[in-house]
Amino acid sequence: MVSLSSDYLQYGSKNNAVKNQYLLSCFLLLLGGMPSKSYAVASPDDTIKPYVAATLLYDSNFLRLSDSADPVALTGQSDKSEFVKQVTAGFDLDWTVSRQHFIVKANVNQNWFQNFTTLDYTGWDTLAQWNWQLGNNLDGEIGYSNAEALGSFGQLNGVLDNLINSQRYFANGGYLFHPNGKIKLGVFRTERDFDGTSRQFSNNAENNAQADLQYLSPTGSTLGLQVIATDGEYPERDILPGSTQDNAYTRMHYALTWDWHSNSKTRIDGLVGYVQQDYENFGFRNFDDIIAQLTLNWQASEKTVLDLSARRLVSQADNLFSSFVLTQGIWFNFSWQATPKIALKLPISYQEQDYLGGGGTSAAGIGQQKDKVTNVGLNVMYHPVDSISIGPVLNFENRDSNNPIASYESKSAGVNLQADF
Repeated sequence: MVSLSSDYLQYGSKNNAVKNQYLLSCFLLLLGGMPSKSYAVASPDDTIKPYVAATLLYDSNFLRLSDSADPVALTGQSDKSEFVKQVTAGFDLDWTVSRQHFIVKANVNQNWFQNFTTLDYTGWDTLAQWNWQLGNNLDGEIGYSNAEALGSFGQLNGVLDNLINSQRYFANGGYLFHPNGKIKLGVFRTERDFDGTSRQFSNNAENNAQADLQYLSPTGSTLGLQVIATDGEYPERDILPGSTQDNAYTRMHYALTWDWHSNSKTRIDGLVGYVQQDYENFGFRNFDDIIAQLTLNWQASEKTVLDLSARRLVSQADNLFSSFVLTQGIWFNFSWQATPKIALKLPISYQEQDYLGGGGTSAAGIGQQKDKVTNVGLNVMYHPVDSISIGPVLNFENRDSNNPIASYESKSAGVNLQADF
C-alpha cells in the first residue's frame, strides 16, 4: 500500500532523528548482504502491475505540538488535528532477462489538508534498479531513486514548508572468490533537498564508499566485516562569524555483521560496530560511539510471525543545540494471517533518545535534551478480492521530554484502499 509518507502511515509518525536512523539502517541493509546465486525469476504475470490507491488519515496532533503550546499563536488554527486525503497512481515493474533482473517502481500522489491547506502538495516515489550478474561469481546492483514527500514535524512544531526531495544513486559489485567467501565493493550518494526557502539551510549531500567481506555458510547464513566511509556537506551553509553549525564532515563506520538462519523458521541478523563523525570547522560537534542492532524473526506458526529488534544507533540530530542523537530502544511487531483474506499487524516500539554534542545547553536552558518515545499501532489488511486491498490503521504516539516544549501526544486513524490491475 502506498503511504502518505514514511513518517505518518507506516506504523505511526517518527521524529527526524528516527528518520535519519531509519535511513542509515536502510543503507546498511540494502548494501550489506547480496545473494551469491542468481536472482529470482518473476513469472510473466508479475512483470508489470499498475495500481491506484486512496488514503484517508486523521491525526489529533499533526504538527506534534506540546500540551502547553498555544496552537493559535503557532499555527493560526485553534485545532491541532488534521484530516489528510491522498490519491495515488503508479506501477511496479519486475522483469527478468536471462540472469539480469530489472525493477522499476513509480507513483505520483496528490495530498490535501483540511486545516493546514498551505501544506497541500504533489509527491512522488520512483526507483529504477538493475540487479546484474555475470557468470556464477560476479553480481551487483546499479540504481537510482527519487522521492518527494512531506517530512516529520517532530522537531519543527509549526506550519512550515517541509517538503523534502530525497535522491539516491548506488552501484556495487560482489565477487565470490571462494564457495564460502565473498567481497563486495560499492558506492552510493544521497541528496536531501528542502523545497521551502526557510528549510534549505538543512539541505544535505553525502558521498559514501562501502566494503564488505563475508563468510557464506552452506546453510545460507553469513558473517561479515563492513566499512563505510562518508564525505558529507550542507551546500547552503556559509561559515560566518558567530556560526555554530558546520557545513562539512566525514564519517567512518566499522561493523561486524551477521545473518544467521538457525532453521527454516528462525532468523537472527544484526551488527556490532563503531561510528565516528568529524566536522570540518567545529570540533566540539564531533561524536563517536558504539552501535549495535539485533533482530529476531520467528515464524511461530504458518499464520504467525514475530519480529523483535533491539537497537543502539547514532545519527545526526541536525539542530542548533545538538550534533548527534543516541537512540536506544526495542521494536516489536506481531503479524497474524487470520484468514486468507485478513491479515493483522501490531507494531510496538519504545526508544530513548539523548541529544548530544551541542555544547551542553538547549533552547529551554535545561541541558541536553532527553526524550522517551512510545508508539503503539494496529494495522489490518483485508482483501475482498485478490486485486483489492483495504487497510485500516490506528496509532498512538507519546513523547516525554525534559524539554517541556518537546513533549507531545498524538492519536491517528486512517484507511488505505488500493486496486491493482
